[in-house]
Amino acid sequence: MLKPHEDAYGNNIYDMYIHGYGGYDIVECEDGQFTLNGDSDSYTIPFEQWEGIQKAAARLVNGRVLDIGCGGGKHAIHFQQKGLEVIGIDNSPLAIEVCELRGLQHAWVKGIEDISPSWGLFDTILLLGNNWGLLANREKAKRILRNLYQCTTPDAKILAETLDPYGIAFESEEDRDYQSWNRLRGRMTGQLKVRIRYRKFVTPWHDYLFVSKAEMMDILTDTGWHIEEILDNEAVEQYIAVLVKDNLTQVVEN
Repeated sequence: MLKPHEDAYGNNIYDMYIHGYGGYDIVECEDGQFTLNGDSDSYTIPFEQWEGIQKAAARLVNGRVLDIGCGGGKHAIHFQQKGLEVIGIDNSPLAIEVCELRGLQHAWVKGIEDISPSWGLFDTILLLGNNWGLLANREKAKRILRNLYQCTTPDAKILAETLDPYGIAFESEEDRDYQSWNRLRGRMTGQLKVRIRYRKFVTPWHDYLFVSKAEMMDILTDTGWHIEEILDNEAVEQYIAVLVKDNLTQVVEN
């Protein structure tokens, strides 16, 4: 759970929802780069304003749903309104407070490593909004995916969204230099060490992971999951991978 002085994006979401103003999350990378991460409205926008691949993925959501890193409830509340049972989790107390104020019935201050079979089994796991990144690195990703296998029904799906770190979103000289440094240190190319800033609030440093399709397939090895389908936003080389359990269908290579 983020402490009050660490809850940068939660304060951003809360300011917009309660006071009608907000701004951008500033993402600070360990190499000194600063970038803007969307704006405070992006955490709560309605379905009509979702990205195309997220709208396409919505048709696959069914049953009991776990929205990991739910933010202000953008996805969780939509699927709750569709009549599904949805649990939204986030390590930001203020983000969860906004979810509760917006009517999400099950909004919990929890992190991705807190997920447990004791919560009951889920039919759909959401890692939308590039939240594949919450898996942080290769080792943690495998550990989390194996745990999610135990926390889901036999025909469950994970909808995992990410950017290709070799694509146009990371084409600057600074990005390529950082990626080279990552590889020299034995880290994955798209494994960013970052913290989030908003006003006076700053999160702790943490890893956030972007992967190519081939890298995702490699990480999935021996976790019980494979890629069934990929939804592509080719303009920015962003994609949503639809993951299913190995005992159901054959891998579809993309």
